[in-house]
Amino acid sequence: MFGLGMPELLVILLIALVVFGAARLPQIGSSLGSAIREFKKSVESPGREVPPAPPEEIVCGQCRRPLQKDWITCPHCGTKREA
Repeated sequence: MFGLGMPELLVILLIALVVFGAARLPQIGSSLGSAIREFKKSVESPGREVPPAPPEEIVCGQCRRPLQKDWITCPHCGTKREA
């Protein structure tokens, strides 16, 4: 594991305990775990952010969000609507 042995890990844990305190270490661990979980979820399922628009709708060429017929520019990204 990165060339770290047990003594090095104990020194790092001791420094973290001194810097953050015993009460904050569980909070830091849980927030780090949830951040890693969210990252894995976003990597496993890309493209779930913007749903595809139905074919009869006009969509922005850059951000692919639906546009109304009377809009000249996209209010989301500012791109001019294609003809």
